[in-house]
Amino acid sequence: MGSRVSIALYRKYRSATFADLIGQEHVATTLRNEVRRGEVAHAYLFAGIRGTGKTSSARILARAVTCLDKRDGEPCNVCDACVEVLGGAAIDVLEIDAASNRGIDEMRDLREKVKFLPASLSHKVYIIDEAHMLTPEAWNAFLKTLEEPPPHVLFVLCTTEPHKVPETVRSRVQRFDFRRVQRADIAAHLGTIAAREEVAADADALDLLAGAAQGSVRDALSLLDQVIGAGERPIGIVAVRRALGLADPATLRAMLVAVAGGDAAAALRSAALAFDAGADSRQLLREMGRMSRSAELVALGVRDAADLAADEVATADQMAAAAPRGLWVDALQLIGEAEINLRQPVDSRLQVELCLLRLCQVARGGADDVASEVARLRDRVDRLEGGSGVVGGTAAAPAEVAPPPPSEPPLVINAAGVVVDGGDAGANADAGTDADAGADGETPPAPPEAAFVASRPVDGTGDVSAWAARWSVVIDAVNRRDPMLAGVLRSCQPVDAGPGRLVIGAPFGFHLERLRDVQKAPLLAEAVAEIAGAPCSVEAVFSGAEKPTAAAPDGESSDATQAALAAFPGSRITGTRLRDSSLELPH
Repeated sequence: MGSRVSIALYRKYRSATFADLIGQEHVATTLRNEVRRGEVAHAYLFAGIRGTGKTSSARILARAVTCLDKRDGEPCNVCDACVEVLGGAAIDVLEIDAASNRGIDEMRDLREKVKFLPASLSHKVYIIDEAHMLTPEAWNAFLKTLEEPPPHVLFVLCTTEPHKVPETVRSRVQRFDFRRVQRADIAAHLGTIAAREEVAADADALDLLAGAAQGSVRDALSLLDQVIGAGERPIGIVAVRRALGLADPATLRAMLVAVAGGDAAAALRSAALAFDAGADSRQLLREMGRMSRSAELVALGVRDAADLAADEVATADQMAAAAPRGLWVDALQLIGEAEINLRQPVDSRLQVELCLLRLCQVARGGADDVASEVARLRDRVDRLEGGSGVVGGTAAAPAEVAPPPPSEPPLVINAAGVVVDGGDAGANADAGTDADAGADGETPPAPPEAAFVASRPVDGTGDVSAWAARWSVVIDAVNRRDPMLAGVLRSCQPVDAGPGRLVIGAPFGFHLERLRDVQKAPLLAEAVAEIAGAPCSVEAVFSGAEKPTAAAPDGESSDATQAALAAFPGSRITGTRLRDSSLELPH
C-alpha cells in the first residue's frame, strides 16, 4: 500500500479572510474597507519578508473583488466565484511567477490579454509573485498597461525586495508593507494549529519555535510540521531544540559569558559541547547574534527592545556587565561576517570557532587599547617611512655604524625614550633635558607616549642577577614588538643594573649597532620598562673582545661575520662584503 503525501501545515491553514491574517491588521483593515466601499485600486504592491501573508492577501483580495456575496468587505468563500478561485480553476485569476516569467515577451503577451473581458468573473486579477525579478525591459513593456489598465483588471505585485521595483512602478500602485509578525502572535497561532491537529505542545516549546521563525508565520508552521513529524508527544522544548539544531541555553550562556571575559579556552570548550550535542553552525551564530544584540541594548538601557525570554534576562544582564564597551557591537559585525562565510564551501565549525577567537581577542584588548595600539603602529610607520632619524617627534642622535672601543661612553636611552650619546646613564636619565637640547638650546618636547624616566626598581629589577633570571621574558617582550631585534638580543646579556637603569652587553659590533639603532632602541626601552613595571633607562655597551675599527684583513673575520657564525653554529662563510672604515662616522 502506497504512502499518502500529507498537506503542509502552511498550505492547510492558509488565511482564508482578511481577519485570518496574523499580525497585519493595518493591511487587513484598509483592504476590507476598500472592498466594502467598492473603491479598490487598479494596482497594489505587497512588500515584506517571506511568510508574512503577501500572496495569501493577494488571493483573499482576488476572491473579495469577485465574490457574489461579500460580507462586510470579506469574501464568503462559499459562492460559485469563491469556490472557483479557491479550487484554482478560475481562468480570470492568474498567478504569474516573475522568477521564471521575467522577460519582455511574457509582458507583451500579458499586455495583449488584459484587453479581453473576464470569462466568468467580474474582474480579471493578475497576481505577480517575486515581481522584483522582472527585467528592466519587461518593466518598460508593462509600465503603460500598469498605469492605465482596463476597468475590469486588477494587478497585485508581491515582492520581498521592493527597492528593486522601479520608482516609476512604485509611484503607480498602492503599497502595503507587511511587517514581521510578533513572537507572541506567532506562538499563539501555533498553539491554535496544534490544537486543531490534536497535538499536545508545551507553551515554552511553541515560544521557542516562534522565536526561531524570526517573524515569518510560514517558517513557524514549517518548523512545527517538522517537530510534529518527529513523533514526540507532548512536544517539549528539548525536542524543539533537537529539531532546530539549537544549543542548550546553559551552554550558550557559558560561551557568551566566556567571550565577555575574553576567555578563549572556555568559549571554545562551550562551543565543542554545543557541536557534540548536535548544534547547527548557522543556528548557533544566529543565537549568538540575537543575544549579542540583546546584551548591547541592555547595556544602553533599552531593555524593552531586547526581546528576551524570561530565562534569558539574567544572561543578557551578565553579558552587558562583564563585556568591555563596544564588544557586542563588534560581535554583531563578526558574527554577520561568519554567517556570510557559511554560504561558501567552508568548514562551518571552524568559522564559528574563528569568530569566537576574534571576539575574545577584542574583549581582552578592549576598544580603547586597540585604538591606542593602532595609533602607536601608525606612528611607527610614519617614522619608518619618513627616514628622518626622528623618534616619536624628537630628534635622535645618528646611529653608529661600527662598534666603538669599550672605553667610549655607552649608548643611553634617556628619560624621553630618545637615543643620546655619552655620559653616565643615570645622569642622562635624570638630566635628559641637557642631552636632548636642540641646536637652538631649547629642549624638544617629549613624545606623548613617553616617559622612560628613572624610577625605583620593582621586584628587584635593580639587581643584574634579577634581569639575567628574567632575560627570556625580556626577549619575548621585544619579540612582540620586533622579532629581528629579539633575535639580536638572544646573543646579548645584562651586564649591570641599578635603580631605573639597565646595561646590556653586546658581544659583537653587529649586535651593538642594532641595539643602538635610533628606531630599535626605543622599542627595547619600552619592553624593558614593561618587564620592570616602572620606567627604566637602557644602555648598550660592547662586551666582547676589543676589535680594530679597520676592515678585517684577509684570513680574519669581521664582527658581522663572527655574529653570523655565532647565530648559525657549524656554518661556513664563503664570502663577505667588507666595510670601508674610511666611510665610518666619527665617534
